Parts: sequence; C-alpha cells; structure tokens
Amino acid sequence: MLHPTHLALLAALLPASTLGQDLFVRGTSSLILPGPSPEAPRSSLSLEGIADDLHQLSDGTLLLRIDEQAAALIVPSLDQRVWSWTCPETRRLTGLAPLGATLADGVLLGLTRPLQAIEIDALGREQRITELGESDGEMHHLMTSGRGTYLVCIGGQAMEVEPGTGTARWTYTLPEPAGQVLSATPLDQGQSLLGTGRGVFHLLDGRGALVRTIGSGDLGGIPLGALTGLQMLADGSIAVLNRSAGEGQPVAFAFDPASGEVHWKRTQAELGGKRTQALFVAGQEAEAELLKRARGVHRATLTLDTHKDISDQLAAPAPDGLEGDALEAFGLANDPTRWGYSQVDFPKMLAGGLDVAFYIVYAGQGSLDEEGFGIAADTANAKFDAIHRMCDRFPDHIELATSADDVERIAATGKLVACIGIENGYVMGTDIGRIAEFHRRGARYMSLTHNRHSQLGDSYTPDEPLHGGLSELGRQAVVELNRVGILVDVSHSSKDTMMQATALSSAPVIASHSGSRAKRDHGRNLDDEQLRALAKNGGVIQCVAFSSYVTDTGLRDAAVRTAREELGLGRRFGAGAADTSPEAQAKRRQLRDRVAEIEAEYPPSNVSDFVDHIDHAVEVAGIDHVAISSDFDGGGGVVGWNNAAETFAVTLELCRRGYSDGDIAKLWSGNTLRIWREVEQVARRKQEAAGK
Repeated sequence: MLHPTHLALLAALLPASTLGQDLFVRGTSSLILPGPSPEAPRSSLSLEGIADDLHQLSDGTLLLRIDEQAAALIVPSLDQRVWSWTCPETRRLTGLAPLGATLADGVLLGLTRPLQAIEIDALGREQRITELGESDGEMHHLMTSGRGTYLVCIGGQAMEVEPGTGTARWTYTLPEPAGQVLSATPLDQGQSLLGTGRGVFHLLDGRGALVRTIGSGDLGGIPLGALTGLQMLADGSIAVLNRSAGEGQPVAFAFDPASGEVHWKRTQAELGGKRTQALFVAGQEAEAELLKRARGVHRATLTLDTHKDISDQLAAPAPDGLEGDALEAFGLANDPTRWGYSQVDFPKMLAGGLDVAFYIVYAGQGSLDEEGFGIAADTANAKFDAIHRMCDRFPDHIELATSADDVERIAATGKLVACIGIENGYVMGTDIGRIAEFHRRGARYMSLTHNRHSQLGDSYTPDEPLHGGLSELGRQAVVELNRVGILVDVSHSSKDTMMQATALSSAPVIASHSGSRAKRDHGRNLDDEQLRALAKNGGVIQCVAFSSYVTDTGLRDAAVRTAREELGLGRRFGAGAADTSPEAQAKRRQLRDRVAEIEAEYPPSNVSDFVDHIDHAVEVAGIDHVAISSDFDGGGGVVGWNNAAETFAVTLELCRRGYSDGDIAKLWSGNTLRIWREVEQVARRKQEAAGK
C-alpha cells in the first residue's frame, strides 16, 4: 500500500511501451522510463550521481552502481534507497551484478586498486574474493556468466574466470585497432558476445575463440558507437546500449546475433532526451505478463504479516563501552532502520513491500508457579517496552496501530505499521486483570499456549494432556479477551484446547501462525476438522512460512546444525556474524558450500510448498478464513520468502495459481482486518451491556 503522493509517480512508471516491455535507462541526474513515443509521459527517479550499471531484481527493485563509489538498491515506486554499499575511498567500483534473483542471493562487485571480483552478502560482508590480474588494469565490466564463472572486461581483453582462484578458462585479446572491450554477455552453448569501443561486436565460442565480428553493415546500417551495455533477453535477442553513435541515431536497440535482424531501436529523443548511461530491459522474462500483473497487485495491496518475533533490545541504544565489531554487531541486530541481521527491518519491509507486521511479545514456557509467572511477566514487559521504544524513536518510519482503522490510516500516510501480538498467555500468570492491561499497552491478539502446557490450556506438546483442553482459568481468559477486544489465538494449542476455545469464544479466533496438517503432518498445524471449526466461528488461519511446518525438513535441519557446529559458527544471527576476519569469511564460504550439498540431497521448503498450505486451507475453510504469516526472526522462512525483502514472491505465487486481485487482498490483510473489526464490535457490545 503506497502513500497517495507516490501514486502519480507509480502511474508514470508503469505504462508499457509499444515494444511490450519496460525500458529503463539512466540519464545524467535521474532514472528515466520512456513512454511509447517521444511525446508520451515519462517519469524519473532521483539519484545522487551517475550510474553505469543497472539491474532489476525479481521483485521489481533496482540495483545500481553510482559514481564508481556506491552500490544501491532502490524501490522505484517509493523513489527510495533501502540498501547501499560504499566502496573504500582508495578504490573504485567499476562493475556490479546481482548473484541471483534477489538481494539475499548477494552481489558481485568489480573493484580496482587492485583488480578484484568480490562477492558480498546482503549485509555487505565479503564472501569470496577473486584476484583478476595486474593492479593497474582498467576494468570496464564484469558479470556472472550463468556457467559458474565470471565474464570480465579489462582494457582490450575479455576473460571467463573461475571464482575464487581467478583461473581463466579463456582470454581473448582484441586485434588492433579494435580499442577496448566495454561490455560482455553470455549466450547459449557457452558462447559470449563482446561489445567494443570502436563499434564492433565480437562473437566468441565456448573456448574464447573468435567466431565472427558483427558491424554496422550486419545490422541494417545502424551506426555503431561505444557498445557499453549488452543484455541477453529471454527471446535470445541482445539489447544494446549504443553510445556516441551520432545525433539522431539509435542509442538503444535489440538484435538477433545469429541473423542480424534488428527487433527494435530507440533514439536519444525517444529515451527522454538526456544522455544515456546504462540500460536494462525488463518484461522479457518468460513470465512477463504474470510478473507485470503480480507487481501491480502487490503495489496496490495492503500486506500484513501477523507474526514477527523480536528481541527486547529492539531499537535500544548501544551500551556504553561497545566498540569495533561488537558495536557493529549490536547495531545490525537491533537498529530497525538498518539492513541488518533481522529478517524484518524497515529497509527490508520497504524493499519487499511489506506494509504491516505484528511485533510479538513472547516469553518461553516456564514453571507454573509464581516464580515462573514473574519471570514471564518481566520478559513480556521488556518486549512491550521495546516495541513502543521503536515507534517512539522512529516516528517518521513506523507507527503503532491499535485498531483495524489505525492500520489503514497509518499505511495511507506512507509509514510502516506496527501491531502487537502476545505469544503465550503464560505471561498473564493467574491474574485475569492483566488482559485489560495488555490491551492498554496495545496488544490485539494473545495465544493461549506455546510449546508446553500453560495454566490456560494444553499445548500441542507434550502429547499427555494436563487439563484436557482449556483449564478453568483458560475459559475465563477467553471470555475476558472477548470483553476487552483482544483476538484469541489458538496457534500452538492442542486440538482439544483449540476446539474448546473456538466453541467458547463469542468473537472470531485466529491461528496466527499455523499450517494445514493435510500438507504437513505436524502437531503445530490444523487438521481439516479444525479448519472447518475455525470457519464456522468466523475466524482465520494465518498460514505460516516456517520451513519445518511446511514440509518435513528434519534431516536437512539436522545436517545444517551439524555443519555449523563443526565449523564453530553457532547460531545464524549471533554476535560473531559481524566477524569480518579472513578466518570467519572462510568458514562462512565453507558453510555455504556444505549447505548447498545438503540441500541438493534434502531440498528445503520453498514458496510453492508454503502456498500449498494456503491452497488447502482455502479449499477447506474458504477464502474468507485464510491469511498469511511468516514467523520471521522466530525460526520462520522458506526459500524464496526468507526475509521481508522477498515478500513479493508470495504475491507472485498467488498470482501464478490464479487467485484474483480481491482474493489476494483478502489473504494479505482483508480477512485479518475484517475479523479484527468484528472483535472490536463484540467488545463494544459487551462493555455497553455491562454498563447498563
């Protein structure tokens, strides 16, 4: 959901050209999207320098290289940078390419002084360094080949090199006076196409030998200048950035490298009249129409995730005395304005188009006595404080919503939206009065149990019941939750507890982060009888993208844990995650290789598996009774949706399966907001009746 002031910009960015594709080019001070003709409306995104590399990731965000000093990820619809990496002052950033479909896959950087190809992760940490030769060479371009290698253009040479070792599979040197190799792109059958500074293409075979050259006469007489950008499109044609070709000549065109047929061409006037620095053609993917529709749906939909765990140090200032790596690690773990360790932070929410998240007040299950209740209460208070601290410290970024109307109002201002949920009613102890206190502090749902029986009811584990479902105190809690206007959450509950709470509640209930048991036989998931009971109650299951609840990942998870332990890496997001020593980097590279081997044998859960749960819940309970949750930063995440920046992948998969725009809106937020309002209405009626 975008701020209304962004909608005019977005509308200008979306028109399709007469080519049936979106053509992005870089002007001297802004990113231009041309319309279908020189007279058609255009719009621009402001930048802080001149970019010579431009890539669009699968979620529509743009990865740029700016002024040989910075890499940046920009959300076009917000005209906002959400991630950046800055080159050391003594070096120049002369090449940039994504390592995969999303930023989470990492970025390949080409740096001079010395010449190196460096793979970094989304936190900017070096993962692998490849030395590329003499330190005084001039790198013009580098990219991944799709063949497990890099294509690198240095001076008058092009090379295909092995990552890590820098071993050249082949090296090609331009004959005089061909000038310099300015661009390269991989083709099928291991071939590569080079663009030169003298207006000649060189087509190479898989061994780097020249097959033929392609000049102006081979392309219908198009004058060729400095060929500074090449991109292979899905139909096999090559998009070309043709700089310095002359006044009125095509500055961008696409041609078939086999036949020389020119598919389309654009002059500088047709590209907005400003000097073109970089080019990227989008919309040529095999799923171009699907992607176009999904991006439009995602931008127009209010997206709400009902479960995001937090640390009680969220938004806390760094303790006195922290320095160096420890200070950096603290900031990456706890500052929500940074692209940090957490799966959800403000930059990732903006990049992925995630508008609303329920931040969770959670305490683990302890002993059912005053000491245990006291510890849980302290934990809950610290997490309430953390959520309020975040909203108080960063009011321009995020605001706390305490009603369904608040959610929509805040989102309309362009801010992110925080809501509060309580995981584990254990935190209330035996004092029913604490439920009203939770409501005053902003909580709008509370689960009855977690992973062990509580004083309120039985958990799904252990199998042996304690209460036979709800306890007497648990029944009182359900009634009080209805009275004050807090949603009853049955996730983690045993089937008996869930069924009894659903029957007792006079307001709709939720399962804030559960799956469909028919798709994964796990005690955390709801079977079909439970799904039907939830629908009869008017409630909603928020299907959860927690890998081990989506598919059986036991063997994979055990193998990864063993690998981490053997390498001494500990938890994924620990204090050591900021360690940039060569030893730590080497261990992370070893882990990445080990995980790849493990996942080849035991594939992890992915977005498609996750949406299978949504499909089943919709089939059994109906489209009005299903929603979406991640359980991010509490163990959640699947391949494709493993942090907030990848949120678009869920919408894309829903579009792929034929869900309508309206149904997707229901799944993302409509159903949750609808029953939230119903709970508010039930509470008002009860309070009015009590006051009479």
